[in-house]
Order: sequence, then C-alpha cells, then structure tokens
Amino acid sequence: MDSRILELFIKENSAWEDMITRQLKEIPLLDKLISRIVAEKKGIKEEMEKVFRHLKNDMCKQEKHMDDLKEELEKQQQYLALERKSHIGDSYSINALFSQKVLRERIREVEKSFVELKCNYLNYVATI
Repeated sequence: MDSRILELFIKENSAWEDMITRQLKEIPLLDKLISRIVAEKKGIKEEMEKVFRHLKNDMCKQEKHMDDLKEELEKQQQYLALERKSHIGDSYSINALFSQKVLRERIREVEKSFVELKCNYLNYVATI
C-alpha cells in the first residue's frame, strides 16, 4: 500500500478516536444534567418519566456502540502500523482499504446517532 495513503488512514483514525473520546465524555454530563433536572421536578408526569428512561437506555446503547467502535479503531490502527512496518504487499492493501471504508461508515452512523441523542436530550430538557 502506498505509504501516503497509509499515513492518511492513520491520521484519519486518530482524529476519529479523539472525536469519540470527546463525545464519550459528554454523555455522562448530559446524563447528570437531565438526572438533576428530573430529580428537582416534583410530580413529573408518568409519560415524561418513560421518556426519561428511554433516553437513558439510548444513552447506554450509544456508549456501548462508541466503546466498541473505539476498539475497532485501535485494531485498525495496529493493523495499519504493522503494515507500515512490514511493507505488506498489495494483496493486503485491499483488506486495509475495505476495512477502512467499513470503519468510516460505522463512524458516520455512530456520529449521526450521537447527534440525534444529544438533540433528543436537549429537547427533553426544554419540555420539562
């Protein structure tokens, strides 16, 4: 594989790891915010309580997806670093390209779901 492409993949993955790490730090802050607001509201309607539990469940799922994705990014980074060191031939380059493309799609999905979750959380805060 061309070393320039390899280096770009490594930088791309590093940037994604940073983004996911920042977002993972943001999730507990959102949870604390909403948990505090819900605790302060006395006699919250049962329907609003269900929405709150649903959002918390979605947050746990999002964290799990992000943790899994970070593990996949680490594996890909290790694979790319190994390829950089060993100068593996073109037959493995296709694997690197395909795995990078799959990883890129998964990151887009996780990013989209994070933005939707955050939007839902903030909308929920506005309604209670």
